[in-house]
Amino acid sequence: MDPVEYEMLRHMWFLVARVPDLKNGVASGSILGEELVVYGNEGSVTVAQGFCPHRDVALRLGQLRDGALECPYHGWLFETGSGRCTCIPSLPPGRGRVHTALRTYPAEVAYGLVRSCLGDPFLPLPRLPEYVDDSWRLGACEPYTPNCGMRLLTESFRDKARFPFVHADSMGHVDKVVKPYRITRDGRRLGWSSSPGSEGVPEDLAGEFSHRLDYHITMPVFALICVSSPSGGRRLVAQVATPVSADGKTVRQFWLAGTDAESAAQESRPGRRTRLERQVFEEDHPHRGEPVVRRAHRSTFTFCFR
Repeated sequence: MDPVEYEMLRHMWFLVARVPDLKNGVASGSILGEELVVYGNEGSVTVAQGFCPHRDVALRLGQLRDGALECPYHGWLFETGSGRCTCIPSLPPGRGRVHTALRTYPAEVAYGLVRSCLGDPFLPLPRLPEYVDDSWRLGACEPYTPNCGMRLLTESFRDKARFPFVHADSMGHVDKVVKPYRITRDGRRLGWSSSPGSEGVPEDLAGEFSHRLDYHITMPVFALICVSSPSGGRRLVAQVATPVSADGKTVRQFWLAGTDAESAAQESRPGRRTRLERQVFEEDHPHRGEPVVRRAHRSTFTFCFR
C-alpha cells in the first residue's frame, strides 16, 4: 500500500465489530494491522489497543468486570471510555494511583455496528439514506473475511455485469446486457438507479427482478442498494469493507440488511427473500475451490435484528 494512502486511511472511519459480537462485553477488531479490543455495551462502547500494556496479553480474551475491562492475565482493570487502569489486584493496599492506561480510539455505535478510526477523523461518518428511520427493521449480518482489497469488494458489490455468471443459480435469468445509467455525485456519495429486469425469471421470483434498484456509494468503502417495490415498500442491503491488514490485502466485510414497515407488511413469504439474499452472498464467497474474489473464508449469513 502506498504510504500516503495508508496515512489517509488511518484517518477514516471503519467498522470494527457488531454489537452482538460483544460476548461477555468484549470483542476483537482490527484496522490496517492495528489489533484492537472493543468492550462495553451498546450504550457505551470503548475501542482501545488490543494488548495489555503490562505483558502484551490479548485483551480480547478478557471480560467486563464492574463495568471495566479485566485483563485475563493479571486482572488489571481498564475503565470504559478513558481506558485508564483503575485497579492492579497484586499491589498491596494503600499504594498510590496507577499511572497506566490503554490507548483509546474514537468509537461510535450505529445500526448495531461499532465504528472507529485510528487517527483524528478527516471526514464525517457515512450514514444510511435519510429515509431510513426508526420504523425500519435493521439487522447486522455476520461478516466475511476475504483476502482481497477493499476497492475490489466495493466494485464487485455494484457490478451488475457479473449477475448472470457469478450468480447463475440465483439470478441466471438476468439479461447479460447492462443498460446505460447516469451517475450523480453529492460530495463523497455517488448514486444511480436501474432494474435487473424480469424477462424469463420464474414466476415465484419475478417480483424480485422487477423492482427499482438505487445504488449509493460513499467513498471509499460504504456501498448500499435500496430496492423499491412498484407497489410500495423498500428494503436495503449495505456493505462496508474494513482493511484489517497493514497492506490492505485482507479485509473484514460487514453487512447490514433492512426492511421498512410497508415492505414488511406486504411480504407474504419473508423466508423466501432471506434465502435468496443469502444465496447471492454465498455465491460471491464459495465454500469450496477457488472463490470468485480471490480467496475468501466461509461464513454464514445470520440476522441480529434490533
